[in-house]
Amino acid sequence: MKKYFTRLLLLVAAAIAPVYVMAQAMPPIPVDPDVKIGKLDNGLTYYIRHNEYPKGQADYYIAQKVGSMQEEDNQRGLAHFLEHMCFNGTKNFPGNEVVSWLETVGVKFGQNLNAYTSTDQTVYNICNVPTARESVQDSCLLILHDWADGLLLEDAEIDKERGVIHEEWRRSNVGQMRILEKLLPTIYPDSKYAHRLPIGTMEVVDNFPYQDLRDYYEKWYRPDLQGIVVVGDIDVDRIEAKIKEIFSDVKMPDNPAERVYFPVPDNKETIFAVGSDPELSNAVVQIMFKSEATPDSLKGNLDYLIGKYAVNMIDAMLNARFQEMSSKPDAVFALADAGYGQYMLSKTVDALTVAALPKGDDLIPAFEAVYREVLRAKRGGFTSSEYDRARSEYLSRLEKAYNNRATTTSTSLVEEYVNHFLDNEPIPGIENEFTMMSMLANQLPVEMINMALPELIGDENVIVLAMLPEAEGFTVPTEAQLAEAMQRVDAEEIEAFVDEVKSEPLIESLPAPGKIVSITENPLYNTQEWTLSNGVKVVVKKTDFKENEILFNALALGGTSVLGAEDDLNLRYLPYAIGQHGLGTYSSSDLEKYLAGKQASCDIELSAYDREVSGSTVPKDLPVLMEIIYATFTGFAISPDDFKSAQNIYTGALKNQEAQPTYQFNKQLLEYLFKSPRSYALDVATVENASRDRILEIVGSQLANAADYTFYFVGNIDIDAFKPLVEQYIATLPAKAGKPASVKLAGLGIEAGSSTEQVKQKMDTPTTYAAIVVTGDMPYTAKNQKLASIAGQILSARLLKTVREDKGAVYSIGAHGQLSRISDNPVMFQTSFPMKPEMKDEVLEIIAGQFDDMTKNISAEELGKVKEFMVKEATRGMTENQAWLSGMTGYQILPVDTFLTAVDTINAITEADVEAFMAELMKQNNYRVFVMDPAE
Repeated sequence: MKKYFTRLLLLVAAAIAPVYVMAQAMPPIPVDPDVKIGKLDNGLTYYIRHNEYPKGQADYYIAQKVGSMQEEDNQRGLAHFLEHMCFNGTKNFPGNEVVSWLETVGVKFGQNLNAYTSTDQTVYNICNVPTARESVQDSCLLILHDWADGLLLEDAEIDKERGVIHEEWRRSNVGQMRILEKLLPTIYPDSKYAHRLPIGTMEVVDNFPYQDLRDYYEKWYRPDLQGIVVVGDIDVDRIEAKIKEIFSDVKMPDNPAERVYFPVPDNKETIFAVGSDPELSNAVVQIMFKSEATPDSLKGNLDYLIGKYAVNMIDAMLNARFQEMSSKPDAVFALADAGYGQYMLSKTVDALTVAALPKGDDLIPAFEAVYREVLRAKRGGFTSSEYDRARSEYLSRLEKAYNNRATTTSTSLVEEYVNHFLDNEPIPGIENEFTMMSMLANQLPVEMINMALPELIGDENVIVLAMLPEAEGFTVPTEAQLAEAMQRVDAEEIEAFVDEVKSEPLIESLPAPGKIVSITENPLYNTQEWTLSNGVKVVVKKTDFKENEILFNALALGGTSVLGAEDDLNLRYLPYAIGQHGLGTYSSSDLEKYLAGKQASCDIELSAYDREVSGSTVPKDLPVLMEIIYATFTGFAISPDDFKSAQNIYTGALKNQEAQPTYQFNKQLLEYLFKSPRSYALDVATVENASRDRILEIVGSQLANAADYTFYFVGNIDIDAFKPLVEQYIATLPAKAGKPASVKLAGLGIEAGSSTEQVKQKMDTPTTYAAIVVTGDMPYTAKNQKLASIAGQILSARLLKTVREDKGAVYSIGAHGQLSRISDNPVMFQTSFPMKPEMKDEVLEIIAGQFDDMTKNISAEELGKVKEFMVKEATRGMTENQAWLSGMTGYQILPVDTFLTAVDTINAITEADVEAFMAELMKQNNYRVFVMDPAE
């Protein structure tokens, strides 16, 4: 198998420094000086770093260099099962105490507390933990210790978790997973990877002896394979001392098993793997060019970073070509994508993977097209202009990260250190990375990138994977037909790529600047409000939360609810159509090229009762954002090719959705709940019958009068430099003063009343899908808004305990409660989930009982946990630009502040308040249940 990075080194050396002729001569990559790394005598590794974003919080991780590849045949699924058991009883936190105790300090299961298992690693995380009390910090380390060496693994808890994992398997056993499981032995011939999907087999999960799980734990969870990572607002030296105190008693086994990283055999001839399933929603084809992964021991020198940069450029330029191809009306694929990284499940092999979603019923033309494009790059290389754009985009993102280095999140840093522990990925720190890679990227020419292509795209070790629906109209190719198609493309004389770049200005001409006619101070949000000569209002809040971030939102009341039923079809498709738009004479592809290397974006969202234009930028690119804001309001466009391209994407994705149980559930649920067809699920007929002209008319009418909008800008804004930009780009927008748009509810929401509807659907894996939706009407106050959220979180915790933990009827379940400022259904509580069919009646009865019980039995403990979490999040929001922006725009929709008063409001809420809120909701008698059972 090709050793891509080893060969690339020689190319790089020739390109940047002729004196580098051997790997040992390349300079080492420095290690982030701000992280303390150590190793205990028992072999356990630790990483600790002080970081104050978010302030007053820290993250705690434990990474294990083990996964499903360490299982024996009779243990398939036990690595993943063990991950679940870490939340079901440890030496110092028996039963459900890990989850329960962490909730008391504001850590929420699923959001701040989680884990994952893969083939070669298992990682556990406790995030956003308040650090004000040292005892809380120590308890988090104690949890990590128990996960490392203190699981109870009690018989009763193991048996309860069997049902939960069986439901996780049921949820994931969809068409694509079934095909993959069948084809893995073909894709991985003579390899253990062919039989080690982490979910395992249900035969093992349902029946393994308890001791088998304990044996796996004792054999593989050991300190030489474990890494502790703690990053946050902590005292590094104190945490290091506590790690030494708490973890030093974790002992190595007397005769530790060898930790083997399993190889993947070469395949000289291309492997073709074809599979189909009746529930697969669309066809997809992948081509994988395998190469040997860089050994962890060789990732410490500069050539490794340069190699990663080279493949980053190749990915970016291939994807740009694919995006441009898919935007043409005669494209044979709706979407295509390229990416270099780990080859499917295996740590020891990497691959350049190219995937395509065919536009029509025949997969072969799409396969030929993407393969041809890969060969075009391999034979003819990339152009200088393509490389300039890709490099500019890379350097722009790098500069943004560098300028925001003071506000890098603790979670981002932890993930870097986890990857260093597991895979020896470099951790130079953003200062070193910015210095090194800025220099190198500007020094490495496109010729060097092109020389790397033949090393990356070989003639051997190629895998072609095709997955298709078993449905009328889809042609399932044979392996021979795919081989013949590949040979045809190999024999072609492929012309070199021609890069077409638009040279005309985005805005043909600008009017003379307008004026800021008045400036007032708003003490509520500490903002300036500027009134412009065209009547538009601009609200500016300068912050120092992030050095390199400016957020923008233009909000107007009044939305699509004023349109009649004749527009229902177009309104259903409109959000998808406007996702691929241009500006003026620029198509979406032209616009992407124009914005390469510029950190500026602008999007439109039109809803029933308001309209928004929003975006973000960095200080140096603020003029670019202002330019595209102006162009959005004056020149929003969807070219015929872009409109057709979007239709191709969605018709391809929806082609066989009708046979997919989850799609049918959501489709029929929406039809059951909503009065208006504009709220129904997207389908092929809607996409095919949508009118580009009418959608452009609708968008144009919503953007026609800038005076309807209030423009908000929040972030690190130079006020003096910003004023002329506002006068040029916003004060000159077409605007007509008049009566502000009002909102009149249009009856588009969920119908009132209580009812139950049951339907049946043919499916391969028998599953019952259920949704409960409760609606009501209450006044929008700061207290009621928080009560809806609190009640939803309490209900979610109760359902997790009763339906998942106690009954094992589901893998995942939660509830959400909200009170909207403007809605046909101001209060809405909802929960939806797949479950074990035979437990349907019992589960629905439990949920109904919990809704009823919440009207009279809210405990101080459960309320306290939710309030702790919400206060933590609200406090964090006070230092985030997005939270301030959302608070201000919400106040415009309905002038009730829920942002500045959040902490006081939450702290004042009592158990009786929650009970009264739920009692008022439930007496309105809008309890709707929708159930989809498997057809016999």
